Amino acid sequence: MQFSIQQVQKALATVNRGWELIAAGQLSPRVAKLDILTDHGTSRRLILLGHSTRDRQVNPDIARDEFTLLKILSSAGLAVPRPLLVDSSQELPFLITEFVEGETRFAATDLSAYCYQLARVLSNIHRFRIDQHDLSFLPSQRELIEENMREPTADAYGIRAAISAAAPRLQFNDTVLLHGDFWPGNLLWRADQLAAIIDWEDAMLGDPLGDLGKSRLEMLWALGEAALDLYTAGYQSRNPGLDYSALPFWDLWGALRLAHFANWSTDNDKIARMGAQYECFITKAFAALATLQE
Repeated sequence: MQFSIQQVQKALATVNRGWELIAAGQLSPRVAKLDILTDHGTSRRLILLGHSTRDRQVNPDIARDEFTLLKILSSAGLAVPRPLLVDSSQELPFLITEFVEGETRFAATDLSAYCYQLARVLSNIHRFRIDQHDLSFLPSQRELIEENMREPTADAYGIRAAISAAAPRLQFNDTVLLHGDFWPGNLLWRADQLAAIIDWEDAMLGDPLGDLGKSRLEMLWALGEAALDLYTAGYQSRNPGLDYSALPFWDLWGALRLAHFANWSTDNDKIARMGAQYECFITKAFAALATLQE
C-alpha cells in the first residue's frame, strides 16, 4: 500500500509540489519528499517516512517509537533529522522530519580517512548517554537474538546454529544505543562534514559490537576488504576499553540479518560478487568463533 495524497494533506497542510515515492515494498521503508506551503506562504521541504510491512508487523508502534527516538537524539545534539510530526492513527502510520541537504558517499579519494571518519560517527552513537534518557521503548538486542534463535527457519550456512551454541557463553559489553543498520548509505554528507545519520527504525539497546559486526559486512560490500580492515581498526582505536573477543559472533549475527542481500539488486554480477564476499566473511567468522570456544 502506498501513501495517499489525502493522507498527507490531512497531516500537513497544502502540498505544493506533490510527493515523490523513493522506495516501497514489503521489506523496505517508504520515503516521500514533500514541498509544502507554510502559513507564511514560503515553501518548505520535508521528508515523510513510513515503515515496511514486516517492520510494522514486528512493532505496530514503530512510527511513534522512531519519532520519539529522533526527538531525543535531536534535542541532545546528535546529527539526525529533526522530527516534526507523527500520525499513528492512519492505516499506514507515518512520521515527518525536516529535509536534510546532503549526499551519501560510497567512494573516497582518501580511503583511510573516510573509514576512520565512519568509525568516529559510529563511536559517537555508542557514546550517547542512555542513562540520561528514557529509551525503554527500544527493543533489547539480547531479546531479539533469543527470538531469532527460536525461529524454525534454517539458513543455508548454519549461522543460526552456530550463534545459538555460542550465545550462552558470550561475554557482553556494556549496553549502548545501537543504530541497528549503520552503513555508508545511512549517512548524509555536505562537503566533508556529516549532515545527518538517517534510518533509525532498527535502533535497539545492546552490545556495541552488534553494530560493528553488521557494518563490517556492509563495508566489505560497499568498499572492499581494505576498507573493512581500516574501518575496524578505526573503531577499535577509538574504543580500546571494549572486549572484542566475541566479534566473530557479532559478525555472524550481522551476516544472518543480511542474508537476504540477493533481493537488493537485479544485477547478477553484483549479486555474485556480494555472495562470494559474504561466504568469505562468514567463513572467517566461523573459524575465529571456533578458536574462541576451544
